[in-house]
Amino acid sequence: MNSEKNKLDELRQGIDKLDKQILELFLKRMEFSSEVAEYKRKTGMPVLDSKREKQVLENKMGLVSGEAQKYEVYQLFTAIMSISRDRQTRRLSSGRGKKIEDILKPREHIKNPSIVFYGAYGSYSEQAAVKYFGSNAERFCRQSFEDVFLALEAEEADYAVLPIENSNTGTIVDVMDLLGRYNYFIVGEVDIPIVHCLMGVKGAAVSDIKRVFSHEQGIIQSREFLKTLGDVECHEYYSTSRSARKVAEDKDKTQAAIAGRQNAELYGLEILAEGINNSEKNTTRFIVVSKEAEISGECDKISAAFTLPHESGELYRILACFAYGSLNLLKLESRPLYDKNFEYIFYVDYTGNLLDENVRRITNNVIEGTGDFKLLGNYRLIK
Repeated sequence: MNSEKNKLDELRQGIDKLDKQILELFLKRMEFSSEVAEYKRKTGMPVLDSKREKQVLENKMGLVSGEAQKYEVYQLFTAIMSISRDRQTRRLSSGRGKKIEDILKPREHIKNPSIVFYGAYGSYSEQAAVKYFGSNAERFCRQSFEDVFLALEAEEADYAVLPIENSNTGTIVDVMDLLGRYNYFIVGEVDIPIVHCLMGVKGAAVSDIKRVFSHEQGIIQSREFLKTLGDVECHEYYSTSRSARKVAEDKDKTQAAIAGRQNAELYGLEILAEGINNSEKNTTRFIVVSKEAEISGECDKISAAFTLPHESGELYRILACFAYGSLNLLKLESRPLYDKNFEYIFYVDYTGNLLDENVRRITNNVIEGTGDFKLLGNYRLIK
């Protein structure tokens, strides 16, 4: 046993000696990297040179044999070049100004604001608005996601509240796409538990129902219950709350709506079945959107969008920025660019506050390595 322990100690001592040599060589390499940064400063060159990095990786992998070794060499030099790029960004930022500060010009939170929310009165979006701003806040509704953004554009409201993600069905892609098209910012988020109810006019019974109206998400999230109703037609409608209003206005016992309990009270309907969600743990996350960014010391979540060239290793290189910067990546999602065939925009959520110098530096590294970077907001993460 002692001989085995001695052998392990010898191996570790050998590794320690090699690590010391590696460290000395690494520091020398970083000195060269600093000189390259000075050259780029004088000539106006960008930090990132994708062709050069790709060539370096190919050359280094060509020096070893075996797929496993090539993969390990790829990882090693990707990390080294990411660290080198980070140093160069810091050197250039001191002379050029930090790029994130060119994008970000935050304002103070507006007192006594006007809020526009998606759907109709009684909707989950209104619940989110009340939870975030309080019941006395001035608020009004719009019937489509884009109409909500347009209300902000026309300065009819200071803030907008829209659903962005459901715990069961995932991202609400229409809102995600609109975030990519409008130059507005997420300034907050709020979670609302979803408890869907089947509701109809007074005197109606479940056996009477032939047609069910709800938003697409309401139907998807209640699919298992709807199967138990047999031959019932499901119709996608503007929102859960407007579906309830439609059923109340039509006064048809064969119609029902899937919506929150508060809609039954608001529109004088009867609840025929409660808690019809596919899952008891059903929560929708809503975002608070404004035309300008707002950042305070409490903000700890950043959302951004960017594009990347169609080249091997590009996404890995960007993800390495977060890893080596010790920033926790909360979400990564891609969506097709609406005006280009088979090209994509990436959406990321990660932890951090842009008032922090390290977070700004890592974000600048991401900006440097991506195309069409858009900061979507820095706000408080819901615990």
